[in-house]
Amino acid sequence: MKSTREVPTSNEGWVIEIMDAYQDAKAALVFATAAGREMHEADLFHMAPLVCLKFRDLGNSKELRTKARDAAIGSYIANHEAGKRNLYDPVMAFSFCYMLAHYGIGLVGEEQCQDILQFVELNLAKIKTAIASLTISPAQTN
Repeated sequence: MKSTREVPTSNEGWVIEIMDAYQDAKAALVFATAAGREMHEADLFHMAPLVCLKFRDLGNSKELRTKARDAAIGSYIANHEAGKRNLYDPVMAFSFCYMLAHYGIGLVGEEQCQDILQFVELNLAKIKTAIASLTISPAQTN
């Protein structure tokens, strides 16, 4: 089954997709544990470029993987060190890398990317609440 999605056309559409992408990445945490790797929610930003490519059905291109990763992780490191954004928050860090991956492969321009990230920052509390409501805890499954 393909995971191709249309590129969102509004900030709200991007937020919905980012929430889906975050949940997709978070679901992979159990596989890291099963593989003997320790990975936490704060590490999900590393997976953002891969989820970007998955959602656009572009994961088989080594060139695009490199562009997405370099744009996302390179920008993350530069912004994290400069303290320009709240990249200590796992949802914001993931959102940042997810959008920068799209920028790196040419699906969004710099201005649009910045506009979306500013929208995410302004609505971060609401986005985190929505993501938390999507997560089913073990206690809820009993």
